[in-house]
Amino acid sequence: MTLKTLAFAGITMISALAITSCGGNSIPENPKEKDVATVEANGVSFELVFVEPGQFRMGATSEQDGFDSFTELPAHDITLSKGYWIGKLEVSQELWEAVMGSNPSAVKEFDGKEDKQLPVSGITWADAKAFVKKLSEVTGQKFRLPTEAEWEYAARGASKTFGLQYSGSKYYDRVACFKDNSDGMPHPIGQFMPNELDMRDMNGNVSEWVEDNYAVYKDSAQTDPCVVLADTLSHVARGGNFASGKTQIRTASREYYDPDYKSLSVGLRVVMDM
Repeated sequence: MTLKTLAFAGITMISALAITSCGGNSIPENPKEKDVATVEANGVSFELVFVEPGQFRMGATSEQDGFDSFTELPAHDITLSKGYWIGKLEVSQELWEAVMGSNPSAVKEFDGKEDKQLPVSGITWADAKAFVKKLSEVTGQKFRLPTEAEWEYAARGASKTFGLQYSGSKYYDRVACFKDNSDGMPHPIGQFMPNELDMRDMNGNVSEWVEDNYAVYKDSAQTDPCVVLADTLSHVARGGNFASGKTQIRTASREYYDPDYKSLSVGLRVVMDM
């Protein structure tokens, strides 16, 4: 087996099984789907789950009731040729502050107490891009925003999907903080049921910026798609949020905003490349 080396916090560690450091980082060297990596950034640890390469049908597939025919059709075949690590949870205010040095979120309390496990929000698409760049510098890993296809594949449970309308369930109130159960505010991350990959909050809580510009879907098979037009054009956010109704939090639902748009209902989730 080939040994791999990696430097964390100025310390190089070598392992045939996993890449680790005394700071608590642990990244399986030959990951399989659902394997978990732990990464530390300035004293704050967070987890990512591995998604293997695969194929799926993206958009308004047969189980997607109440879909938007303009933004979600035509459904089309996607191949993702490379595996990737994606955050099990949305980026918390604690993690954002550890990396960026400040907290832009308007809502910082839950049940009357400060709670840094609330998702970060109030960020533009450019802010999200700045965060993943700084996170890469801090950790020595390559972080980025997910592509829209990567986001939906993971939300659907990747190769382990059960063909459900929501991420891991047909019962939206079990997996999502949304209009009917949120009391009008985001909740701390990870409180609702996971999907097949043990990811949480893929539906509701805060909408999540992805890399792509918004574009109408094409009725053709695609491999590793990412729509890159211009930073000044609308970018996609996925998953719906605490103010969304049940049709807006489906795995196929899409939102798009100007890149300078910011709201307490929009945050992010990160991807780490191998």
